[in-house]
Amino acid sequence: MLDNYNERLFNGKSIRSKLHLSRYIWLQKKIKKYKCRLDSVLELGCFDGKTIEFLEEKPKMFEGYDANWEGGLDTGKKKWQDFPDYVFKLCSKLEDFKPEQNKFDISICQETAEHLPETDLPQYLERMANATKTYCFLSVPNERGIIFLAKHFTKFLTQKKDERENVTAREFYYSAVGNLKQIKRNVKHHKGFDYKQFKKDVEKSFEIVEVNGLPFSFLPPSLNFTVGFVCKKKNAQ
Repeated sequence: MLDNYNERLFNGKSIRSKLHLSRYIWLQKKIKKYKCRLDSVLELGCFDGKTIEFLEEKPKMFEGYDANWEGGLDTGKKKWQDFPDYVFKLCSKLEDFKPEQNKFDISICQETAEHLPETDLPQYLERMANATKTYCFLSVPNERGIIFLAKHFTKFLTQKKDERENVTAREFYYSAVGNLKQIKRNVKHHKGFDYKQFKKDVEKSFEIVEVNGLPFSFLPPSLNFTVGFVCKKKNAQ
């Protein structure tokens, strides 16, 4: 097993690497499609600022928030130390997330919402909306139905028992049939996260412009491993 986060998720030409890279490629395409300005960028769940590497032009100002799991935030501070207007802030609870209102051209949150407490998630999204001038780009995992089964089966074959998230027979059944309300969320992992409920939370703060399945955009989100949301601030021009 690879110990480093980037090595585990973005290791060479593996299928796992391609799946995780797909969200950055998706982000690239959507930013270009909507002709977004990139003078100022906000990212919740920034880890080491990897997203910056996939932007066609480096932002003048970047503000990233992260819980610093596996030292990602510390790595980001060193990695981008020559950019004085790139700020990396520790965020392990809602009270830590305080971006300035209407400051950022775009905001980004990829593969992070599933790790936020369900009760706090709407407020995180609201604060992102308040801080965003125009577009917000979100991506979350699909943990229901046939995709859940595929993920679980793959983990069973490739990971040791103590590396896998514990899923009871009851939780397995409700995940497989898509009744995730019956499962207690585990924010350390993905168990119980429902991208359909997430969509409802997003709609409270943003206008959803597009919903895309990743990496196979020609298939519906329900048949993809990741779901991407292109959002626009309500009443934005």
